[in-house]
Amino acid sequence: MEIGQLEAFERVAREGNFTRAADSLRLTQPAVSTRISLLEAELGGKLFDRRGRQLVLTSLGERFLPYAQRILSLREAGLEAVRQFRTGVSGQVRMGAPTPLLLSYMVDALMRFRQTHPAVDLNIRERDKATIVQMIADNALTLGLVYHPVFDSSMQHLLRFRDPIVPIVGTYHPLAEQTHRQLRMEDLYEHTVFRVSMFPQMSAFIDEVVEHSRGGSGGAVIAVPMVMARRLVMMGQGVTFLPSSYVRAPIESGEFVQLNITDMPTLYSEPIVIARQGRELDEAHSAFIEVLRYQWRHWLA
Repeated sequence: MEIGQLEAFERVAREGNFTRAADSLRLTQPAVSTRISLLEAELGGKLFDRRGRQLVLTSLGERFLPYAQRILSLREAGLEAVRQFRTGVSGQVRMGAPTPLLLSYMVDALMRFRQTHPAVDLNIRERDKATIVQMIADNALTLGLVYHPVFDSSMQHLLRFRDPIVPIVGTYHPLAEQTHRQLRMEDLYEHTVFRVSMFPQMSAFIDEVVEHSRGGSGGAVIAVPMVMARRLVMMGQGVTFLPSSYVRAPIESGEFVQLNITDMPTLYSEPIVIARQGRELDEAHSAFIEVLRYQWRHWLA
């Protein structure tokens, strides 16, 4: 049994297709097929069945996959340990997150982590969720901080937060002067509401809000990324709904005002920390996860 055979097996299991697996491994399709055949011969049975154009794991394949993933993860951990020994580095944290989560969670966590682990290298990447999942699968990243849900079965969930969605306006927005009274959703309809979306429940909620608010925005629906909505609201341009952690600092500094809307449904974004299934985290990554956990508890206190 060779590492290349296990890599081919794990990749075909994830891609469900020899061609895509071969492309991602930078091999020819016959080379991948040969590796799978040799592995099946050693294990004494088929690892995949074909359903149309898709390859699915047999019961033998399902049974063997976690062990293959564990072997590959141990190999990666061993290579990383040798690299650290040769370079004299105390460890490395490799993590990816989209921009809103970098700004919400990672800045404070990174500062705290550096106080306790000053000799650990940090490699933080800004990427979208799909790219982060792919980079973890390819061992280009070890951890990802992304929004739930992640349906890829090759990923394990290590940590999960519940972050309330809150309505905000800039300090000089007309509604900012209404904090002395309770508002209703209909009070927003005369104002521009920026559409942002992170998960299905929020999409349904905010789609209804922006439709009712067309009059306040000149008849248009304005859908923008979270980063852009945050900036536009800070400039006094409208109303939006964002995770509490993402607007905590500007609320505390007086740049944003959180509205008190009595009939707004309770909504949460749910950031999660993910890693590849079966991967055993080293001390540096485990410590960084604990810092993220501590930071969240500190915010809730």
